[in-house]
Amino acid sequence: MPIADPHCHTTASDGMVTPAELVAAAVAAGLNLIAVTDHDTMRSVKDVQERGQAMGLQVVAGQEVTTAWPPQTHILGWFLERPVRMGMSAADTVAAIHDQGGLAIVPHPFMPVYFGSIQPGMLRRLLEVHPVDGIEVMFTAPIGRHRRKALDAFVAANAERLGAHIGGSDSHFGSHDIGRVVTAYEGDFRAAIAERRTRPRLGMRRAVPTGIAIRQQWRALVEVPIRRLRGQL
Repeated sequence: MPIADPHCHTTASDGMVTPAELVAAAVAAGLNLIAVTDHDTMRSVKDVQERGQAMGLQVVAGQEVTTAWPPQTHILGWFLERPVRMGMSAADTVAAIHDQGGLAIVPHPFMPVYFGSIQPGMLRRLLEVHPVDGIEVMFTAPIGRHRRKALDAFVAANAERLGAHIGGSDSHFGSHDIGRVVTAYEGDFRAAIAERRTRPRLGMRRAVPTGIAIRQQWRALVEVPIRRLRGQL
């Protein structure tokens, strides 16, 4: 059964690896498919796709889109033709992804943070307006036992509007973290999502060195926002 890690970042946003390093790490990890989902940009997609094709790795064009409302929630877009504008509502973001034939996925939900992760009430309101194509039910970020139980219950109660179950590593460090959480699928990846033939599972157990993790946080919280304000992203 093919294995995908459909949530990966590069130096085009707050990732710590180049397109070449990402592809090499994915191939070394035995993955069949990855999705490039840099924050609010698709600048690295073509490069990763070309390098992936040369090495027998399927690469899905994607983006992790930052919404304005709910505050700073993230929505993944897969199979995109062009970038999705950041700063829209979650509902409008999902609509914009669907309008260009893409798939909208909810990443790392219910985390105990004030940005980047949609919360139960917000997700409920989103689903009242737009169903999504999938939701990460396995991911590397810790959410605690209580939130895990709440997520499992929410997914069970809203299965029809949440789509396929997805696992993703939210890789920012290439060989240090790619493939830690993956999605197994049957046949074509997009068809498997539509038909809900996906199986999230734990992959390789790897620890990110502390120094690299600290540098990535500085990059995500300081460097990338400054570059965006300067129009460099």
